[in-house]
Amino acid sequence: MRDVIPAMSASQVFRAYLVEAKYEFLHRLRTPMFVIPFLLLPAGLYLLIGLLVAHGHVEPTAARFFLAGFCVFAAAGPALFGIGCPLALERDSGLFTLKRALPAPKGAYLVAKGVVAIVFATLAMATVFVTARFAGNMPLDTTQVIVFATVTIAGTVSLCALGLWIGVNSSGAAAPGLTQLIYMPMLYLSGLFFPLPKTLLSWAPIWPAFHIEQLALRAGHVLQSGFFDPKLSIAILVAITMVFGSLAMRRLVRAG
Repeated sequence: MRDVIPAMSASQVFRAYLVEAKYEFLHRLRTPMFVIPFLLLPAGLYLLIGLLVAHGHVEPTAARFFLAGFCVFAAAGPALFGIGCPLALERDSGLFTLKRALPAPKGAYLVAKGVVAIVFATLAMATVFVTARFAGNMPLDTTQVIVFATVTIAGTVSLCALGLWIGVNSSGAAAPGLTQLIYMPMLYLSGLFFPLPKTLLSWAPIWPAFHIEQLALRAGHVLQSGFFDPKLSIAILVAITMVFGSLAMRRLVRAG
């Protein structure tokens, strides 16, 4: 007769999730090609473009819009790349299969990746705020910063779901390129950095980053007009999360 493996207690399950997230965080932190682009590049670009090039030549409203766009840009990178590309590589190498065979909660591995992606998105956005603060060009007050950051991070869950879908449907070699095909057009066609011309404005709502920024701007009272319908933005982000998340999980259950 086989030995019966006792069920894990609630505290053991929580600790398993916590340990998985801890080591996933350390793994990402020790990967320079992940940390440098996503934690340092957004703040560096903001310092160069937003402060040095445009210093003294930007209206307060434009300065707030510009800072908000760079914060969404900073948060979107780790959220989109932090799950899909590592997962695709680990599936190719067999690590994902090994993880599934270990006596650990089934969801710990994927939850850890999602949590760490959100943590790095938060850190990346914080570097932009800190840069603006120390450079003496912070156009938002503390309350606006907190509300804007909270809404932005909540919105990036949709990008995590999209990244998960990419990771389970592409190889390790193809995942970075496929993610870039979504990430780079999204940055510019969402209107994060400059108002879009009328010919492109009608296409902006197809991008998650557009809705994330619109909700964050409205919730944080960063701008007073020109917002997309917030209920529709929330519905679109929830739909993206549910559709791509469910498709990814279905693929993992069937094919691994």
